[in-house]
Amino acid sequence: MNLKLKILESEDIFLGMEIARSHEGISISQRKYALDLRKKTGKLIYLSHTRLDIAFAVSLVSQYMHDPHQGHLDAVYKILRYLKQSAGKGLFFKKTRDRTVQVFTDADWAGSIDDRKSTSGYCTIVWGNLVT
Repeated sequence: MNLKLKILESEDIFLGMEIARSHEGISISQRKYALDLRKKTGKLIYLSHTRLDIAFAVSLVSQYMHDPHQGHLDAVYKILRYLKQSAGKGLFFKKTRDRTVQVFTDADWAGSIDDRKSTSGYCTIVWGNLVT
């Protein structure tokens, strides 16, 4: 059996582990893996572009992504369970003779009970189809 040994450089990634050498010793971490996990949950924001049914909930929990409490995490898990049940949902644009563009907007002033910030929202309807 002929085995080849790879000599790791001062910083290298091996089997998903980041290995860094210095004069003080060797550091092994899974920083990239941890960041990738965070990005996967953060991708809910991109999914909400085609899943308007989760857009409000995702935007709400995203406000607490840097300091989530158990209630926020429970809400994210609920969104993920909902998505598992409704994976085929998305946008549908119907044919119509209506050639108008409508925009509706609303806001409240300091309406958040958590931080007294204002909340605003809008929707755009193009040719009878909701697009934003």
